Amino acid sequence: MFGPRLRRFFTLALLSLATACASLPDGSVERALYIDARKALHGESRLGWTVDRVEIEESSGQTEPSACLVSEQQRKNLRTWIEARIAEEGGGAEAQYRAGKDIDDLDEVLDLERARALLETVESHLPEDCPFWVKPDPTFSGLHQTTRRFVLIAESVGGGSLLVSGGQVRTAGGGAARILPAWGFSSQLQLAAGIEVGGDAVLEKTTDGSLAPVGAFRFGAPVSLRLTDVDRIYDLELAAVTRLTRREFVPWGGRIALAGGISGLRRLGFMPAIQLWVAYEYYPEQDGQLAQHLLRLGTRVGIDWDP
Repeated sequence: MFGPRLRRFFTLALLSLATACASLPDGSVERALYIDARKALHGESRLGWTVDRVEIEESSGQTEPSACLVSEQQRKNLRTWIEARIAEEGGGAEAQYRAGKDIDDLDEVLDLERARALLETVESHLPEDCPFWVKPDPTFSGLHQTTRRFVLIAESVGGGSLLVSGGQVRTAGGGAARILPAWGFSSQLQLAAGIEVGGDAVLEKTTDGSLAPVGAFRFGAPVSLRLTDVDRIYDLELAAVTRLTRREFVPWGGRIALAGGISGLRRLGFMPAIQLWVAYEYYPEQDGQLAQHLLRLGTRVGIDWDP
């Protein structure tokens, strides 16, 4: 029922995301510092950006530990790259705005200018602030990302769903817990695979015509490909799933899901994330049971731990 249309939706959504990522520096070390700096800036802007000087000073405390691990020449290379990107975007945001461009169309330029100001502020503090025992790391891959890093992802999933089977539509709600070991291949791609356990309360009619919740346990083995755009994260997931109720056991089925959200800064080895997700599950006709279709919509809240 939902299958072909949802597959097209998921495919088009993923292709759109893959072409919408922010431009990044070519050098791996410069790229890592740039992502850490922009994540720090975005964390401040989500709380409400007020005065540039104040917000940049707040962001510098999260960026300096990364900058201390990057050589002076590479920090200079990054500032030069940002200047070139601002020029490519048409020049400074204020000049473009006064020339008639809508402020909503200047988000990228504003981000670049704030990143430039942040890195200049950090640069002015580095000689005094960097611990004397911290030396530049030629393989630096970022403190607030998962590039070339093994992490363990723990997530809680919750939301509602529609269950379609035998021409009947039933509503349900529930949640699940997931553990997924993951590896970051680059600053943009991460692959994770693991297990999940959860349950749903499905509303079904009783003999007197009223609705009553019926518990359904579910188990899964998800594999997830994550695309990261600085601090925005998008997941495409495939999973083998099974369901168990007091009346039936559905041995196997499949799920395809798409999720999108944001990740925060890493502290004490933990980096939080929150996402909205939509999923389609299909259980084919088996063991005399009718085929089942589930459409799920909800949230995922998790952390990844860098051991």
